[in-house]
Amino acid sequence: MFNPTEIIFATTQACNLHCRHCFVSRSPLKLNIDDAKKLIDSCTDTEICKIGFSGGEPFLYLEFLLEIIKYAYDRDFMFDQIMTNGDWWKTEEELKEVLQKLYDTGYDGKIGLSYDSFHGQNFERIKTFCAAVTEIFGEENINIQAVVDETLSEEESNQLKKELNQLSEEFYADIFIMPQTFQAKDERAWKSRKWFKEDYCEGPGQILFVHATGDIAPCCGFANENPALFIGKITDSLETIMEKAQKNSLVNQCYNEGLLKKAKELEKQGCLKKRTADICTFCDYLATDGQTEEKF
Repeated sequence: MFNPTEIIFATTQACNLHCRHCFVSRSPLKLNIDDAKKLIDSCTDTEICKIGFSGGEPFLYLEFLLEIIKYAYDRDFMFDQIMTNGDWWKTEEELKEVLQKLYDTGYDGKIGLSYDSFHGQNFERIKTFCAAVTEIFGEENINIQAVVDETLSEEESNQLKKELNQLSEEFYADIFIMPQTFQAKDERAWKSRKWFKEDYCEGPGQILFVHATGDIAPCCGFANENPALFIGKITDSLETIMEKAQKNSLVNQCYNEGLLKKAKELEKQGCLKKRTADICTFCDYLATDGQTEEKF
């Protein structure tokens, strides 16, 4: 069943990097702070107990971070993480000043760092970022997510592994290696011999993911960009959002019936002749009514 326990605010679509593996549209669009506060009020004293932040690059909308962190802290919410590319700052003085403001506001969650070949960050700047986080928040407060780029040469891949190991050892950071994901229209998504493992979307789900547009999706997987998964707006109450979620056929498929069941049905009917190991790819396929560039 869909039973969210966290809100993730995608604060803005603005970003200072151009990553070829990213599915988020880049624009100056950003969330309204008062609307976010009202949503938090609606979720207070419910099973939703955590707040997280994503983007775009959330540090490009610092006003939102500071106000919402303080507002959520005063209402006894816990914090998950702020996902960042760690490369948004201009000077080390600015970097430390911003992180200190977060700390002073009451933020005690993790700093999630996206670092891989896609982002094209300077390694020394990332080390400076991690050092500043460790200095202000203490050890073991960094999670690093790296997406595997299969086009890298062996030398490039070994260099990235060396850098990740150095960050992990020096800053006590947890490293999460993620496979590259592909939308349903991308033929690279359909090369698996086996179907994905069914988990009723517990992995990327049980979340109210608030896009910078104000649209709310029930997960943080990339398929959540599709309107078919929208279950409300940031201006809706939690009660209204949950009512819309219950009436959403795709949400029902994800959390109640299971996406694997649907995949096997379509395969048996001859509608799908290839398989994907990524549950989000198949969800994206359903969300776009199977309208891929090539009929799989």
